[in-house]
Amino acid sequence: MPETILQAAQPYLNAIVTAIIGVLATMIIAGLKTMQVKANEWLDARTTAAQRETIHKVAGEAFALAQTAFKELGGQAKLEEALSYALKQLGSRGISVSAQEVQAAIEQAYLDYKNK
Repeated sequence: MPETILQAAQPYLNAIVTAIIGVLATMIIAGLKTMQVKANEWLDARTTAAQRETIHKVAGEAFALAQTAFKELGGQAKLEEALSYALKQLGSRGISVSAQEVQAAIEQAYLDYKNK
């Protein structure tokens, strides 16, 4: 008898779990978008327009490099490779920014890629 009840309730339980996962995913994406906006505002306040353009260009290059050259690595390892590349490139161009600022720009490049 209890097995019959569980079998009857299984489709409803699946629907509930799927809905919860959907809501959580939506909340995470909204949180990332909010973080992206705040990071851009902070970055904009501390750099010139030309520097911001260069930072975002290099971040896009770093993201593309990590996606293609380091496909076999996990997400965090790809981010570290992209961050390393971007910091070296920006340093060679005389742009001094924190790793956190560069990471925010790389993550924005990732979100822009995902939204296309």
